[in-house]
Amino acid sequence: MKHAPTLHRTVLLLVFALILIFTAVSLTASSSARSLRLTPEQKHKKNKDKDKDDHKDKKKNKDKSAKAPTNAPVNIGKPALWHDRGDISKLDLYLGIGSEEGMPKPPFQFKEEDSTGTNPKIKVVDANGVKWNIKFDEEVHAEVACSRIVWACGYMVEESYFVPSGHVNGVRALTRARKFVKANGSFTNGMFEKRPDNVARRKNPWSWSSNPFTGKKEMSGLIMLNVLVNNWDSKEENNHILGMYDEDGQVKEWYTVADWGGSFGKTGSAFSHSKWDLDQFAKQAFVDGLRANILKLHYSGKMSAAASVPLDHARWFAGILGQLTDDQLRQAFKAAGASPAEVEGFTAQLRRKINELKGAIRG
Repeated sequence: MKHAPTLHRTVLLLVFALILIFTAVSLTASSSARSLRLTPEQKHKKNKDKDKDDHKDKKKNKDKSAKAPTNAPVNIGKPALWHDRGDISKLDLYLGIGSEEGMPKPPFQFKEEDSTGTNPKIKVVDANGVKWNIKFDEEVHAEVACSRIVWACGYMVEESYFVPSGHVNGVRALTRARKFVKANGSFTNGMFEKRPDNVARRKNPWSWSSNPFTGKKEMSGLIMLNVLVNNWDSKEENNHILGMYDEDGQVKEWYTVADWGGSFGKTGSAFSHSKWDLDQFAKQAFVDGLRANILKLHYSGKMSAAASVPLDHARWFAGILGQLTDDQLRQAFKAAGASPAEVEGFTAQLRRKINELKGAIRG
C-alpha cells in the first residue's frame, strides 16, 4: 500500500493530459468546420483582407526604401539620352512626365525675375513649397505640347504645365515680364516649369557634333524629333545636361534639349522662321528624300547636327513614333492650351508628317 498515493497521482496526471489533448483537438476541428462553412464570398473577403494587409506591409517597406535624395547630386554620373517607355500608345500625353498631384498649387509667391534666355520669366514658390519658373509669350504653347511628345518618345524633359490664368503674390520690380504680369500679380497664359532641388543643372551645354551618343540611333531619333516639330531654335546653348538620381539612387547625366518653344511653325533663318503657326507648319515637309540608305530631312534652323540619319535609325524611330495615336496627340495640344481648331489642325499635320516618314522608309 506504500505505492498507492504515487499511483493515484500518476492516474490523475494522465487523465488531465488526456483532457487537454481532447480540448485542443476539439478546438481545431471546430475552427476547420467554421472555415468549411464559409460562403465563397466570405472566403474571398477573408483572402482579400489578408492580401490587403500584406500589400500594406510591402508598400510600407517599399516607401521606406524608395525615398529619393532631396539634394542635387554633386558627382558626375553615367550619360543618358533615351529610355524605353514600352507601349507608348498607353501613355497619358495630357500630363506627360507630370501628374495631377505634381501640378502647381496656388497661391504663388514671387521670388525674383529670371533674366536668362530671350523670353520673359519669373521665379515663384507654390503653396506646397515647390519652386517654379513661369515662362510667358508666344513659346508657351509649343513648349508644353512638345514636352509631351518628346517624353512619350523616350527622351527626358522637365515637368511643365500650361496655366491659362493665375495670380502671384508679392510681385515687384519687373522688367521684361511686366508686359505679362500686372501690378496686382495677375497673369494669363503662363508655362510653369518645375525647378526641384534634387536636380543638378550642369554648367556646360552638350554639342550636337560631339557627345557620348554621336552616331547612335537614339541621337538620330532626337534629331528627327526636332525636325518633326520644326524646332528652328535648337541651338547648342539650349542643350542642357541634368544630373539626376534614378530609382536605384544612381546618378545619371540626362542629355536634353531644354527649349522647344521655337516649334510648330516654319523653320528658317532668324528672319524667316515662325513659331506656333499652324498655316506655316502645314506648308513644310518632313523628308527630302532617301539616298544611299541615308534619309535626308527637311530642315533649316540653328541645329548644327546634320539633317540626315541612317535608314536603319529612321526605321527604329518610326517604330516608336508610329505608336502615337491621334487621341494622344490631341491630349498634348490640349495640355498646351491650344484652341479646338489648333488641336485638330496640329494633330492632322503631325499625322501627315509621321505618314510621310513611314512612306519614305518603305521606299
